[in-house]
Amino acid sequence: MTPIVSIIIPIYNTAATLARCIDSALAQSFADVEIVLVDDGSPDGAGDIADAYACRDARIHVVHQSNAGLAEARRAGIHAARGRYIVPLDSDDTMPERAVETLYRHMTEQDLDMVYGCYCRIDDKGEQHLASHRSPGVMSGSEFLRDELLTPGSICGAWANMSRRELWTDDIFPPCNLRLPSEDVFMLVKLTQHIARVALFNDVVYNYYYNPLSLSIAGPLHRQELWKQYFALIRDDLRHRGLLDELESHLRVMEVDRLAFYTHDIDCSDPWYQQVIKYADGNFPLKHRLLHRLLRHPRLLRTAIALRRHLR
Repeated sequence: MTPIVSIIIPIYNTAATLARCIDSALAQSFADVEIVLVDDGSPDGAGDIADAYACRDARIHVVHQSNAGLAEARRAGIHAARGRYIVPLDSDDTMPERAVETLYRHMTEQDLDMVYGCYCRIDDKGEQHLASHRSPGVMSGSEFLRDELLTPGSICGAWANMSRRELWTDDIFPPCNLRLPSEDVFMLVKLTQHIARVALFNDVVYNYYYNPLSLSIAGPLHRQELWKQYFALIRDDLRHRGLLDELESHLRVMEVDRLAFYTHDIDCSDPWYQQVIKYADGNFPLKHRLLHRLLRHPRLLRTAIALRRHLR
């Protein structure tokens, strides 16, 4: 019997947390699910854990592949999925018991292509912090692109969502030879061309376990060269769709934000950096106008950001 929902879990080097993650998927109150585990070349035995779970529960299917990165693992999971709806789950996180049920109810009641809930961020001390949407409600794909994905402060990313499986055509994914920072937002930007209706709700549907040593936070993906490629690819996509002129100002604010907060070592000789610091910033939000001016002095910028974090 074909399941209604496919929960897709890419796994890599997460044996210590994988059982917790899978158990939360198996415990969902919405019973008509399958769980697709994608072993992306895990070197720590996580693939064996996935196989053991599959032997115990027929709802679980395992895909094994050589390490190809998160985007390719998601692609493999979607190709293997049979459900009408896709729910992503990272292998070091969990979902509350009614997460799938809640997302499915919103999808069907509102006739949506995609829906987001909010999430609970659990820090390395076990303390919980709620991350809510600023402007919940139903919007078009173009509004979602402009007001969420290309606006700093959005909490929309790879998880805490449900979408129709047919949205995920192969052209959504980044080139397989690139490991981009923020691959989830890159794919969502491209996905908006297929979305008519998307909604944001502040029901908690995800538990995100913050790991300061993860690749997405402390790893090599936050190199300036990769952000440069990231924005070049997004501009190419928006230009092809005839949206670049309309959204260029949003991209410029995002570039300032990513250079300031997500780039480990700023190379002031890089032509992209030189281009960014020359932007006219009179229409930037105040915070990003200040960041833009501090970018001219990277050491001062780092000191200001460190002081801000210390005072939180």
